[in-house]
Amino acid sequence: MSADKDTPGREPCEPREPRARRRAQGELEAQVLSVLGTAREPATAAWVQARLDGDLAYTTVITILTRLYEKGAVTRSSAGRPILWQPVADSAGLTALRMRRLLDQRDDRDAVLSSFVSALSSQDEALLRSLLLRATPGSTADAPPRAAGG
Repeated sequence: MSADKDTPGREPCEPREPRARRRAQGELEAQVLSVLGTAREPATAAWVQARLDGDLAYTTVITILTRLYEKGAVTRSSAGRPILWQPVADSAGLTALRMRRLLDQRDDRDAVLSSFVSALSSQDEALLRSLLLRATPGSTADAPPRAAGG
């Protein structure tokens, strides 16, 4: 027996509010980092929260800032209360940091980089060549050690 919406004692079913779109992984981090990047000086989580679109809870902003801190994307100063946050890099810098960490997790850097380069569009390949040519010659500070005999 099906319940009719006109049945006494039962409220008619009302359509639910559509759920807020769930953000893609890293999207909130990028938004927080972008907002933090507009600050002229180290900022509080409340300052960041007030400038973000939507209704993010203060605790969510703190969680995101803490994750960014753990990833090395922001610094925090806890000399007093409240904690002050400052970006180490912009959104592009954060993406580069992620890419570098993924690369560092692999044993065969050659295979990973080769696969990455082979999948680039001709425009991206030209851009990468240009960037490599502009790079400081002889800069090996971040290069992995070479294997003996290679």
